[in-house]
Amino acid sequence: MPSTVYKGDLTEISFGHEAAVKLPTHFDESFVFSVQAEDASADTTTIRLTGTGSGTAPIHNGQLSFPIGMLVGSELTFSDLGTGQNFNVDDNFATSGRRYTIVKNEIGADTDSTCDYNNDPTITMDSTASISVGMSVSGTGIPAGATVSSITNSTTFELSASTTGGSVTNGTLTFQYTDLTITPKMLSGTSAATTDFGNGTLHIHAFKTPAMEVDMEYSDNANASSESVATDQFMGLINTISLPETKVDLKRYHVIGLGRDVAVQVPGRFTNVGGSFETTMHNARWMYYALGEETVSFTPDGSAPSFTTASATSIGETLITTSTDLTSPVGKYVYIQDDTTVPIHLHKEVGTQQTYGASGIGPEDLVTDTRSREMRRIVAYYENSTTSVNYIWLDEGLKYVHASGKTVKMVDYSASAAANSTPVLDNSTKTITNPVNRMLYSKSTVPSFAMEVSIRRLDNQEEDDTANEVVDGGASDSQQLTRVFKGCKVKEFSMVADTDAAVRLNVGFDAALCYTDTGRLEASNKGDRFDVHRIFEDTADTAAKRREAGIGKGTQKPFMFYNGQIQLGGVTLGQVISFDLKGKTGVEQYYTISGNRMADAATDQVPFAGARNASLAVEGKTEYELDMEIIVDNPTLYHQMRRAVRNFDNANKLVRLSFVKQGTAAASGRESMDIVIDDYFITEASLPLPDDQAPIKSKLKILPKSIRVFAQDTVFHY
Repeated sequence: MPSTVYKGDLTEISFGHEAAVKLPTHFDESFVFSVQAEDASADTTTIRLTGTGSGTAPIHNGQLSFPIGMLVGSELTFSDLGTGQNFNVDDNFATSGRRYTIVKNEIGADTDSTCDYNNDPTITMDSTASISVGMSVSGTGIPAGATVSSITNSTTFELSASTTGGSVTNGTLTFQYTDLTITPKMLSGTSAATTDFGNGTLHIHAFKTPAMEVDMEYSDNANASSESVATDQFMGLINTISLPETKVDLKRYHVIGLGRDVAVQVPGRFTNVGGSFETTMHNARWMYYALGEETVSFTPDGSAPSFTTASATSIGETLITTSTDLTSPVGKYVYIQDDTTVPIHLHKEVGTQQTYGASGIGPEDLVTDTRSREMRRIVAYYENSTTSVNYIWLDEGLKYVHASGKTVKMVDYSASAAANSTPVLDNSTKTITNPVNRMLYSKSTVPSFAMEVSIRRLDNQEEDDTANEVVDGGASDSQQLTRVFKGCKVKEFSMVADTDAAVRLNVGFDAALCYTDTGRLEASNKGDRFDVHRIFEDTADTAAKRREAGIGKGTQKPFMFYNGQIQLGGVTLGQVISFDLKGKTGVEQYYTISGNRMADAATDQVPFAGARNASLAVEGKTEYELDMEIIVDNPTLYHQMRRAVRNFDNANKLVRLSFVKQGTAAASGRESMDIVIDDYFITEASLPLPDDQAPIKSKLKILPKSIRVFAQDTVFHY
């Protein structure tokens, strides 16, 4: 008898980056966006995206690679619009600062059975009112990849290639597109369906936008669809988790004269707050999301493919270009080798400048600057053979400004270290070949992330179309429910270690809103639209895939208390009983007055188009605190406290919490994590006398200005 209840052991949780999507007009020759419709009563404009693209491009045959409804709540802006495009120049963000919110994203197709053609690009039909330039076209005699090249008049359009197979009368053609409905209404009041744009760029912003997965597949039928985003990363060794469950802030009003009962109830805010989890730390990954900045030091194999960037990039950029043709780049990583030096603090008095990434500079040094080297995964790619400009979309925005002409190495995870510069851990010696070193620190922002959560009743979902494949609505249907919490940001963390267990990290976070797969509510062909990432069943079921997910073979062992060494003021403390490093990011959610007059439906993945959810999550002031309990054998620390000595600009005064995993190889080659504090006061150093006359234990409280984390492991990008 199949289980009829949802069980915790059949729950899957994974996460991934959020990333902006930049779509320049004609990046694939045929891609354009145009005003499809406007609704003054709802204060909305529908933007139609069309273009052939390719299987690895963000848009393919008119379909933008995002699940239906996934972009609801994301922010959208325009740049480089011109008056000759039937767009008002004030729709440019740089001109007017106008921002739009996506309230609906749909993939659609129109069919027309009145099409006549005969081995010629000219096609006639009863009406061209519903088609636009750039639409993908399919049907009998239509070459693969053909699009609407131009619209001649109300009954005639030109195809991008000549039809084949002879004369066709009243043939049925299919025109594919993606519609994004945005609010408020654009200033542009004219449909641009017949205009071939020469420029213009559409920007979907990162916050609340999970990184895309271009191999997702869309179908009109929910039970045949396989939609997804790149929430394919391993959460870690999670001990406990509380999800930021959706709550409705119901407003209740009593009215004088209508008795004692509530007269009116109206839903107010939708909240997705209070998320938290405890993870046993097997690497420093979640400290990236707690601090916000990452710089990578890596030595690719000499044979690793390389290219140079064709244009400069700014902070937050997710699109880079090159004139070099790349071979199967999606899923691989780019390592930008930029030796430009930038400070790691917005303000700090410094002595000798020391740059991370320079030879010999590490956690034992007073680091003031860093080289602008960083790693990102490629999530989409298009090779434009006409312009020789090749477009590379990344899984997260860049942290540094990069000039054009920078050397970029392309690396990958494979079965062995010999190929593609893969970092590989030797399970006998615990040595890492091609290790990835990084420094994490705080500056202006922390990255947002998306968390995928699925629950099911049965564990019988197969991915190989075998006889065990679940049939939606059948006897073996697991009745899966999938949610994606978007716009998540870390609010606070606590790293704890004692002499009893492993190093543990407690993370508190909020989400902005929640996407829910509503495929089972559709009128027909009900089923799961979203294809979940089952980490150990399919997403990370090989050695290479495990590395891609952030849990390479052998790296799952946590940092234990006996792996650690703690230095304070240049002295290694052998009597530390425990420590607790706490931090706050100052992230606060904000709701904005932004009306949405659209009617909602049960199949809306985000109810009320996200208008009742948080619009912003903005970083505030950071606060860090280190509590440490030690057995006292030296009065120095007490004297520092009572004199309020500032420990600053002296490598011998560092607080350094170092952890190196067990192994027979030299410590420098194994997995490691160092937490470094270089500017702090000791504010408490209590010396309570024990009742049992045992050793005196002191509880130290250390208040740092900032912290840095140095890590060495096998993960290309946290």
